[in-house]
Amino acid sequence: MTLAGRLAYILLFACVIALAGCAGRENVVDKPRAADANASLGADFLRKNDNEQALSRFKRALDYDRNNVSATWGMAIVSDRLGETDDARRYYERALDLQPGPAIYNSYGVFLCKQGETERALKYLERAANDPRFAGRADALANAGLCLHRAGQPEAAERYYRTALAADDSQVTALTDMARLKYEQGDYLRARAFIERADAVTTLDAEQLLLGARIELALDDRAAASGYLERHNASAPTESLSLNQLEQSRR
Repeated sequence: MTLAGRLAYILLFACVIALAGCAGRENVVDKPRAADANASLGADFLRKNDNEQALSRFKRALDYDRNNVSATWGMAIVSDRLGETDDARRYYERALDLQPGPAIYNSYGVFLCKQGETERALKYLERAANDPRFAGRADALANAGLCLHRAGQPEAAERYYRTALAADDSQVTALTDMARLKYEQGDYLRARAFIERADAVTTLDAEQLLLGARIELALDDRAAASGYLERHNASAPTESLSLNQLEQSRR
């Protein structure tokens, strides 16, 4: 082989080696980025209430990076939705070990409240609410109020609701549950004011629409009650009620 031929052969061999190396590098998975991508997809499935797909994506994310905070937090939320309470608690505590912060404090506080752990829940919700950088401070305050309301402490709940509304006058949980609280106390005019404020800033769900109908019946405004009830029946056809049925349920 001539010198020129040997040189050409060496260059060709070098190119083949280089290409093989490039191909090998292309096949290497960037695990942190893959984990983030799957965690993001899982969060999207959570928003769509597709819990099984969310679970699958979060698990895949943790296969790539067991320390991915978003996936760990997502696993806590989806485990809770699926009734896996022990798993949810474990994932919440893991997420807080990895990256404590107000958003996870708020989420964990809501979870603890559902388990009846009111005192412990309030500690986490207050941590979230006391962080001036947290955009969801009013949400955390409203969640604390809801927790106390469910625990049979309406006066304390009202203080939290009002503080939440001072921070954000359109905070929906505080508005709708102040309406419920005032209805329970027999203060129907104030209950009406709160449910109307909520109706102005959000689409009321079936339960909230039924509350609106009950409030209007208590105020003897059958036309307004019928309006709420029609909207309730349209949003929850399997739970349709007539005005007479609603009246009977009050007796």
